[in-house]
Amino acid sequence: MTYLLKDNNNKYLLKKKIGSGATCNCYLGQKITEETSELLAIKIFPQKYYEFYTNEISFLSELNENESIIKLYEYGQGLLIPIENADINNNDEEKNINENMEGQIIYYQVLEYAPNGELKDYINGISSRIPEKISAKLFTKIVKAVQYLHNNDIAHCDLKPENILLDRFFNPKINDFGFSQKFDGKNGNFLLHKRNGTPQYSSPDVRLAFTKGYDGIKNDIFSLGVLLFVITIGDFPFNSANYSDEKYKFIIKGRFNKFWDYFKNVKISDEFKDLINKLISLNPSKRLSTDEILRHPWITKNLGLNEDDNEQIFFSNELCDKDIIDEFLSRKNVL
Repeated sequence: MTYLLKDNNNKYLLKKKIGSGATCNCYLGQKITEETSELLAIKIFPQKYYEFYTNEISFLSELNENESIIKLYEYGQGLLIPIENADINNNDEEKNINENMEGQIIYYQVLEYAPNGELKDYINGISSRIPEKISAKLFTKIVKAVQYLHNNDIAHCDLKPENILLDRFFNPKINDFGFSQKFDGKNGNFLLHKRNGTPQYSSPDVRLAFTKGYDGIKNDIFSLGVLLFVITIGDFPFNSANYSDEKYKFIIKGRFNKFWDYFKNVKISDEFKDLINKLISLNPSKRLSTDEILRHPWITKNLGLNEDDNEQIFFSNELCDKDIIDEFLSRKNVL
């Protein structure tokens, strides 16, 4: 189904659905102008999800200067009109739209389009694993983006492959800030009191949301650990980070060797295991900071840095990484 989206000032042609989530659908679209316009990602929110719509706008507007965060161009309330049998390749299609046709009032966001889609698609359903060297390079870019969020007092609260988009050079861009929160928390105590996020990526700390509260930074760090595991191993480390989970119970007890026994048939380095152990710890205070992650031997080794030059990791941000491009192009060919 093709749609026309219009408000008092703009018109957009929504060509096809490219994603969906709990609160919105995302479409590939273009602004209708006299000249051909660039491809855009356009999120459509039903009116009942206004809170998520406004929450995401508040954060994206604040973070719009960072290249590793998906960019917000426009937003507003509009009318969504279905177009039957539309020829989306016809440049005159917009002239034939009946704008008096009954439509649905919705909220919309016009966002940067990431042409290589979700990171999830390059992990799921592909038998070969992403090599640790490539995983480290990609993860470093994600960590630096999360570090930028934390430096701006923002916890993402839902870090997972579905919310990492890839641009034309396969650079990761963090998306979906509907669950994000500011650190000031309830009563200005810097703790979060909303139980947001996806259970398989959430830390055990979130169970304290309605009582003591939890540290949003440390929860994001935990999610980064699960994310790194999924990127590199191609599977989840556990079903849920709680006492009843057969794998995570060994993390709780500090018996990391028993935890890794579940993955003894997977060839992974000791440095990788050490980093994961320090990200998914039960105790939030024992989880690494983003600075410590970027200095970890697994990162510096795979990026070819030594003790004398490892500080450059905080400043280097290559636009085109040939290793990443080659790996993900090969994976894209089998999707």
